Amino acid sequence: MIDYLCGASLGKARCEPGWAWSPGQPMPDYDVWYALEGKGRMTINGERFPIGKGSCFLLRPGDRVRATQDEDHRLTVIFVHFAIEGSPEPELPGRHVQFEDGSLVEPCLQRILDLRLRGEPRQDEEFGLLIRLVLLHMARREEAMREPLSAMHRQLVHKVIDELADRAGRAVSAGQLAAAVGVSPRHLSQLFKQHTGHSLKAYMTRFRLERARFLLSETSMNITEVAAALGYSDIYHFSKAFKQHYGAPPSRYRFKGRPAASHYGE
Repeated sequence: MIDYLCGASLGKARCEPGWAWSPGQPMPDYDVWYALEGKGRMTINGERFPIGKGSCFLLRPGDRVRATQDEDHRLTVIFVHFAIEGSPEPELPGRHVQFEDGSLVEPCLQRILDLRLRGEPRQDEEFGLLIRLVLLHMARREEAMREPLSAMHRQLVHKVIDELADRAGRAVSAGQLAAAVGVSPRHLSQLFKQHTGHSLKAYMTRFRLERARFLLSETSMNITEVAAALGYSDIYHFSKAFKQHYGAPPSRYRFKGRPAASHYGE
């Protein structure tokens, strides 16, 4: 079992004029170091990284580090030292990622600081959950930085996924989705495959069939009604697609409850 233990050193700091961080000894523990604003440069074991708003570093025990700031754009940073105990050794992200949007990681780090300042009960338990979440966001961002898609293209794909979710499984063509985001259907299909690992057609089918399973299991609609509601031209095609996706026919998921009673007298 792995435990994440909060260290004695953590806080938020607006770096003073002339500030430079250069510990004389290697790092004794782990340290998440996040830049809220400002510019500078971090050197870790001889490798240099730029610091800007959203720069996040995971420093490890034994690392030799040095950080400086641009005096015209002084740094404001959050730092959280911690230890990891137990086994097996967890898989951690790399030493540096650059967040385009800090709305996920910044509240986690701020909450960690609040826990210590307020002395809340069960703070050690919550700290473990929060620092894991910070590391998860770092790992996810690290993967995104390796993707060939630009930030604009990722946003485009996310918009299409949101559009599919909003339609709740109702039929829509690739051409309609492409027109909604201003690209050709071919280009959208290529971007979608790059970003998700799945074809756009497969993703669209998944949304429709997930909605179908919900309607079959949670409402009194029959198979014919569900197929028609989701735009399938015939029940045979719907049943075949459903079985291929779930490994069982639609009848397996039919609603077993009692239909609602009438509001009117007999």
